[in-house]
Formats: sequence, C-alpha cells, structure tokens
Amino acid sequence: MRDYTPETESFRDDALALMNGVAITIAVMGTWTKPVYMGLIALVIAVAAYFMSPRSRGGTVLAVMIITVIALVESWYLGYSLA
Repeated sequence: MRDYTPETESFRDDALALMNGVAITIAVMGTWTKPVYMGLIALVIAVAAYFMSPRSRGGTVLAVMIITVIALVESWYLGYSLA
C-alpha cells in the first residue's frame, strides 16, 4: 500500500525541479562571484536532488560541474580570484 497520494507525488516533482533550478542558478552565479564556493554549494544541492529522485539520471549534476569548470577557467583567464 502506498503511503502517498498522486498529489504528494506532484509536490515532490515540483520540489525536485525547484532544487535543480536553484543548483543551476547558483552555479551560474559563480561566474560573477567566487566560482569555487558557488560551484561547491551548487554541487551539494544538485547531488541532494539526485538522491531524492528515484528516476534521476544525473543531468543536473553534470550541468553544474560543466558550468563550474567554465566559470573557473573564465575567472582564471581574466585574472580574477577563484576563491
């Protein structure tokens, strides 16, 4: 017997979508701020969302890592502080 209803399943999907969106937003914020710290925070949120979803394939985690690497390279190339 299921301990949740279809309504709570929808709320879970909405919460996971929100967490994935927040993780991507924080990773992109690393382009303008400290990419090491923002990337790490975004990665923690993306990994938490990954483990909360039984159907997740890890696309958000990969996207956060790619955005963070691009932000690190961009900051290094322009001579800004990485951390």
